[in-house]
Amino acid sequence: MTDADKKAYIAAEQCILKSPAKSTKMPGAKTRWDEFASLHQIHALQIHSTGQFLPYHRYFLHVHEFLLAECGYKGAHPYWDEPRDAGNFPKSPVFDTTLGMGGTGSGTGACVQNGPFKNFTVNIGPGFKTQPRCVNRQITNALSSLTNKAAVDKALTPSTYEEAWITIYNGPHLGGHMSLAMMNGDSITSAGDPLFMLHHGFVDKMWWDWQMKAPEKRFSEMGGPNAQDPNTGFLEFQGGMEQESAMWGKPTTAMLAVTPDPKNGDPGNTVTLKHIMTSLGIIPDATVGDVMDPSGEYLCYTYK
Repeated sequence: MTDADKKAYIAAEQCILKSPAKSTKMPGAKTRWDEFASLHQIHALQIHSTGQFLPYHRYFLHVHEFLLAECGYKGAHPYWDEPRDAGNFPKSPVFDTTLGMGGTGSGTGACVQNGPFKNFTVNIGPGFKTQPRCVNRQITNALSSLTNKAAVDKALTPSTYEEAWITIYNGPHLGGHMSLAMMNGDSITSAGDPLFMLHHGFVDKMWWDWQMKAPEKRFSEMGGPNAQDPNTGFLEFQGGMEQESAMWGKPTTAMLAVTPDPKNGDPGNTVTLKHIMTSLGIIPDATVGDVMDPSGEYLCYTYK
């Protein structure tokens, strides 16, 4: 990105963070950004450790593009090429205080201390709560080696989608999250930090890279469970869903009222191309099939 593009992108992110909410569907949301972060919170138990992981987050990026456009941004959606900075995340230009996301947090709550998102409030989280808190993160090299080229290449070796979503999830995806600890490392609401979008742009590109190894097959290959196994929950944590709920609570009645059926569009317990994904009205619903090929009619983008 040019410096001008970076400034325009950051200004649009700030605009989303400041713009008032337009819907009453997302519990606790006060801003447009809250609505966006709430989507991740509401869907959390369906889009992590499931076959929906990659297609829903691709759709989520598309929702973000729409919100950027609402705020006047006309450029491409960026991603962080994390292998370039693997092993040295804190020194990445991504954390520049003027043309980047700002640096790490410190003090109580690990609030970011500089950059464009200092002093902003997000009202979604922690976990399934809805209370005001700062944009926060803790940048380390804890598992950043899992985002290096060798680790990425390894994650992209599986021959089937059923295997690939798991190696991407448990490898570079998890390595990035563990090294950034966005929103206190909260798996439910880490999307409250704008840095999340650069990380998941990278995750989406990995899926695209895997698809491009055999596009005639992989742009239509889907699978995996459409909801978490109660005995497993999140793959990255010990114990099942009940034990994990001790970390972040359980969805409220208001959240459950707008949470879609995890089988929406599917004939059974496996994610299919007909699975329906929703943003609860921010943009129209889409199927998994709609987002399989980024260069197709629905998304219309490619990676460089």
